[in-house]
Amino acid sequence: MGLKPSQSSTTPRSAGFIIVFLLLMAVLFALFHNEFRPGHTLFSNDGPLGTLMSQSHRLPDGFSGGWQDLNSIGFREGGAWPNTTYLLLWVLGPVGYSKLYAPIALFILGLGAWFFFRQLRLAPVACILGALAATLNSGFFSAACWGVAMHPIAIGMNFFALGLLVDTSSPRRWLRVALAGLAVGMGVAEGADIGAIFSLYVAAFIMWQAWTTASGKALTSRLGTGLGRVALVAVFAVFLAAQSMVVLVGTQVKGVAGTQQNTRTKEEKWDWATQWSLPKRETLGLVIPGVFGYRMDTPDGGEYWGAAGRDPSWYRYYANGEQGPKPAGPLRFTGGGNYAGVLVVLVALWAALQAWRKKESAFAPTTQRWLKFWVWAFVLSLLLALGRFAPFYKLPYLLVPFFSTIRNPAKFVHLVNWALVVLFAYGSHGLWRRYMEPATAGSDIARSWWDRLKEFDRRWTLGCLAALGASVLGWLVYAKSQDHMIAYLQQVGFDGATAEAIARFSVGQVGWFILFLAVAVGLITLILSGGLRGPRALAGAVLLCLFVVVDLGRANEPWIKVWDYHQKYATNPILDRLREKPYEHRVALLPFRPPTGLDLINELYRIEWAQHQFLYYNIQSLDVVQMSRMGEDLLAWEMALQPTNTEDMPRLLLKRWELSNTRYLLGPAGYLEVLNQQLDPAQRRFRIAERFQIVPKPGIVSPTSLEEVTAEPATNGTFALFEFTGALPRAKLYAHWQVETNDQATLHELAGASFDPQTTVLVAAGAPPLPSTAATTQNAGAVQFTSYAPKDIVFKADATAPCVLLLNDRFDPNWNVTVDGQPQKLLRCNYLMRGVYLAPGAHRVEFKFQPPMNTFYVSLAAVIVGLLLCGILPFIPGPSEPVDDSAVPLPKPQTITRQPAAVPSVKASGRRNRQPAGKQG
Repeated sequence: MGLKPSQSSTTPRSAGFIIVFLLLMAVLFALFHNEFRPGHTLFSNDGPLGTLMSQSHRLPDGFSGGWQDLNSIGFREGGAWPNTTYLLLWVLGPVGYSKLYAPIALFILGLGAWFFFRQLRLAPVACILGALAATLNSGFFSAACWGVAMHPIAIGMNFFALGLLVDTSSPRRWLRVALAGLAVGMGVAEGADIGAIFSLYVAAFIMWQAWTTASGKALTSRLGTGLGRVALVAVFAVFLAAQSMVVLVGTQVKGVAGTQQNTRTKEEKWDWATQWSLPKRETLGLVIPGVFGYRMDTPDGGEYWGAAGRDPSWYRYYANGEQGPKPAGPLRFTGGGNYAGVLVVLVALWAALQAWRKKESAFAPTTQRWLKFWVWAFVLSLLLALGRFAPFYKLPYLLVPFFSTIRNPAKFVHLVNWALVVLFAYGSHGLWRRYMEPATAGSDIARSWWDRLKEFDRRWTLGCLAALGASVLGWLVYAKSQDHMIAYLQQVGFDGATAEAIARFSVGQVGWFILFLAVAVGLITLILSGGLRGPRALAGAVLLCLFVVVDLGRANEPWIKVWDYHQKYATNPILDRLREKPYEHRVALLPFRPPTGLDLINELYRIEWAQHQFLYYNIQSLDVVQMSRMGEDLLAWEMALQPTNTEDMPRLLLKRWELSNTRYLLGPAGYLEVLNQQLDPAQRRFRIAERFQIVPKPGIVSPTSLEEVTAEPATNGTFALFEFTGALPRAKLYAHWQVETNDQATLHELAGASFDPQTTVLVAAGAPPLPSTAATTQNAGAVQFTSYAPKDIVFKADATAPCVLLLNDRFDPNWNVTVDGQPQKLLRCNYLMRGVYLAPGAHRVEFKFQPPMNTFYVSLAAVIVGLLLCGILPFIPGPSEPVDDSAVPLPKPQTITRQPAAVPSVKASGRRNRQPAGKQG
């Protein structure tokens, strides 16, 4: 794909790099400046400060594997591996990382885009515009602000990979291919399934490149070259992503419920896998920011009201005329936008149309073929992003292995925006070369601007004006239909005042779109007419950059939410009580729906405490904050203890809390008698540990959100922290155990009314036979914590008889156990808890989480190799001979001799002598 550089593209690379470096830094600082205030940080849904501060996520310990002890009964996490994200977390620390991660990720994305466009030898202006469009694209930007900034980093790495693959003629181009593979691998290590999807597009890029640029070679030779490059990229990608791939398979595929690759399972998981699909009407979000709102908590009518994230059961509910009980799943849930920018979409469309022009195209034939590749990438990605709302996603879902494990067809919107950004950069280059470049300075000033336009440019301008007129008409109709919209919003759960505010906001966003569309159409028309050619080209470039920054910056502002984290994570006496030796008990929310007025505790618990304060203070909860994929063993355990009728509910609720060491529960204080009389009438093991009220935090007069309220002890408080004294201790010695090798039988017995977990433990295998003298009432001794860390737990046990030490944490084969320093067999107890056999006497027992580290060192070696190649690459010669030009400039106009009497003839002569565009160069 060697492209002959234009005069303007021969600017030293260092100068272009410095410009884009400083420009991206300035723009990102302007957008994120509020979070740099002391005590403030950026909101993050998927990686809040509480999560970063939790002991289970601390580095460098996380590099040896991850174990989440704060949710459910514990489960294996990915831990940390060699990539950009974890390096930043390690170096910056939790607070610095929470401030800088999103802007750094977007900065990497922008540099990656600039590098790719620079390797394509696009004009410097086009490279800068493309970098800005990528950095500020709302799909990428909102992902970074939502807490998944690894997605922009993954996309940036794939931009770097494409840039390295552009060169096919330098003597050591295969080193660039190897480095491209490492970049793709880093994309997988950052973006997981998103990185894997992007890697497929990189492979398609390589094959298209081999087919379109190796002219004169046989088809088999071209295919062989392409396949060889793909293979080398794949090998080096796996080299770097080895650790992340092993971990992701181990935590997201292997042993996970619903990942079986058979038709029945795939059909059953269809609703789960496609819940986050892109509704067809919400494709408007690509060109109209905020028309469906922004975040779920955006004020002043900006709350998201679309259907992304809607549980499919709601569609069936509405289709059946709203008969029966309302579904429990969410009506909507989103944390990302899709806006690409008005100018970006217009210029991308202009470039796409140029790709199919057989005559007078602004681009040379080779570049036209490349434009077609990105157009097809855009179309394919958009069709797949529709997910359940179109038939296209179903085919790969059923046929492609493990495609069904991707939970979110809307992830393909990232590829839609990727293609749009590339087309925009190409289009900017074409506009610059043909209509603005100083090398073509001079214009036929004797003719009107309309007469100077070529036929295609006139049609384009008329089409843009027609689109602008249609948009104005559509806006008027939309504004007139607000009553219908308000009725719809009330139907999907908004109250009247909120519905009215949302309707006004949405209509206003369309109005802003029309304003920016009008300015964008005016700018492009001015460029086509030659009004920004020659001496005015630099001013035109500044205007284009300014427009992109203002347009996308305005659209991205609602995604930036800054927290005062000292106030956000302020403690209270209830949290203080729960965080005292939190490893000795778990806490949960009562599973009852309180009456209106008392449900505030449920909202505060689920949204604030469980997702933030519990993590920040390492409080262990039986409830799950976030678990995208549940293990088969945990699902079976939960289902065995899930009541199916009112008769079984008291027994199974108690059994679940008892077996899981759930000692504390939260709910309305008036539920004490309900708990003792209806759930546990025989033993009445519930008591109130502390009553409290929900009050504003210090310094808050009138709270407007849950993060502004806290708990304050009160003698007659409305809410209570209940203590369930029947919960098993976290660790217990059993002199009586029962070996049960049938898992289904174990689950049945655990849930049965006759099984007493206080006196007997069920062991899957590995324990010696129970001594004949053992009795169920025999005291086996005492055990207590010596030290606790999520992956390293030490006990002091004094066993008075042969016994099994039960640790009420989830079993995983990567846990190892030693007794007095000697390795012992890890037992699986009570179906999915950990245990170990102990002989009589005093013992030091240590449970340690130690997953294999082989692939970690492989990935680390790959990172080192990549850094070495980056150091070598600048000294490798570039392409030997350019083979094509990327854009075809308009012919230079005739020199005009200013003789008043001869003006008409000169004008006519100028028209007769003008050559058709595209027939020069």
